[in-house]
Amino acid sequence: MRFKTPYRRTARPAQVAWSFGVFAALTLLAACGGEDSKADGAAAPDTGQGDTLSIAVSAEPPHYSWIQGGTGLKVQVMLMHNVVEPLLERMEDGSLEPLLAEAFDVSADGLEYVFTIREAVFHDASELTAADVTYSLELSRQSSVDAIAGPLKPVETIEMVDERTVKVTLSAPSQRFLEALSRDSAFIVPEGSEDQLRNAPVGTGPFVFQEWRHGIELKLARFEDYWGDQPHFANVDFRFIEEANAQANAVQAGNIDIVDQVSGEVRQQLDGTPGYTMVSEAGQEMMWAFLNADDDLFDDERVRQAIAHSIDRDEIIAGALAGYGDPTCTYVNPPGVTWETDHCPYPHDPDRARQLLAEAGAEDLTLTMKTATVIHFPLVTEIITSQLAEAGITVDNDPVDLPTWLEHIPNADYQFTVISGSQQVDDYVCPGFWSHDCMPEFDDLLAEADHSVDLDEWADLRRQAVEMHADRAHVIPLINTLILSMAREDIDGFKPYRSYVELDLRNLRWLD
Repeated sequence: MRFKTPYRRTARPAQVAWSFGVFAALTLLAACGGEDSKADGAAAPDTGQGDTLSIAVSAEPPHYSWIQGGTGLKVQVMLMHNVVEPLLERMEDGSLEPLLAEAFDVSADGLEYVFTIREAVFHDASELTAADVTYSLELSRQSSVDAIAGPLKPVETIEMVDERTVKVTLSAPSQRFLEALSRDSAFIVPEGSEDQLRNAPVGTGPFVFQEWRHGIELKLARFEDYWGDQPHFANVDFRFIEEANAQANAVQAGNIDIVDQVSGEVRQQLDGTPGYTMVSEAGQEMMWAFLNADDDLFDDERVRQAIAHSIDRDEIIAGALAGYGDPTCTYVNPPGVTWETDHCPYPHDPDRARQLLAEAGAEDLTLTMKTATVIHFPLVTEIITSQLAEAGITVDNDPVDLPTWLEHIPNADYQFTVISGSQQVDDYVCPGFWSHDCMPEFDDLLAEADHSVDLDEWADLRRQAVEMHADRAHVIPLINTLILSMAREDIDGFKPYRSYVELDLRNLRWLD
């Protein structure tokens, strides 16, 4: 079955229902064709109220190599669809459209994918070829970051057929594989450019990674040879402003156009600020707590269950997220999928928490909570500390900046933490992402689901897996969050969703 989309952002073609059921959609899909994606002689639009966009972000990544990891997701927020592009693009309804792959064929058994690579140019003026795609996918396969390499585990071979064609062969059908081609697992970079990723990644996107001023900002510049429509802004400055007061002051001084992912504290300070409005985008963002499986304190499941029972999700939503979010007890991300479940093994119940601690002989439990001092997490930490105290648990807080947090958590140098992100339940197969917990039965359920071509069976197996994961309580899902930003009210072009975590700059413009 062949897929081809004439990709123009000004007039999108009909979307294809791919997400959460790749193989069922194969029989429904019809090919479509059209004109070349970039109009001849396309010029940048008028710049209106200024050609530089200033955006505040709450943390600076230690480097920009998503392949090496240890960066959090701020790299993807700033670079995805702006500097680097994947093969496919996930749409609002979960469907996938071709992006750098302008067309692709999938064999009837779901084992062979053949991608036709579009004509495009990298920021270093080299032409995008199948060799670059092959190199980039192999780079992702070798990544130490399981969220990137994991979806490519079924890949047996990646072959360059010719200059514009790549064939990928899988060892077994995989529901997860194709979805990953719309994310950082399939960011395409020039062949041999791995060493550049940390400090100056090169891509095919509408903006060039121009300059990284450590501790100050990341500067992007419009790429005049972009294959698609030219972006409105000539320059974009991502300014690293961690503290809530500093973000609020920058907005009130008129120095910032957008604050990406504002905290509840900033929202309160800026409520009613003339000329600014709140922008809400649906995304794949969840908040959860980790209990480090390498810490002997959590070997007794009753201790883990007591901590889970101590947490009141609704209070966190009201107190730290200004009411934006939905409580969840299971790792279903995004919500609303066919395998969603209302399973909640440890609802808020401080009395039950105390009972479990007494049974475990841990009435005087003290935890150290290491949290990143970004966006709303200082407030979240304060609320959770108070909630655990009601159940008789003492929390010693250890607040650190995000780079420090990223040095400790992946290496199991923590006891208890809370964070949010776009990870999927699949990311918790052994070694368990940053929980460092392994459950062979959980891994087997997800693997069986991934290889299934029966959608009812697939959904049922995933539902079993997320319920088992919730019962385990080394990871405690808390909230499905909305992505909230603050922007000048005369900026238009925000998507109503984020396909991952990206702040998509392609269509942002000043209102006429």
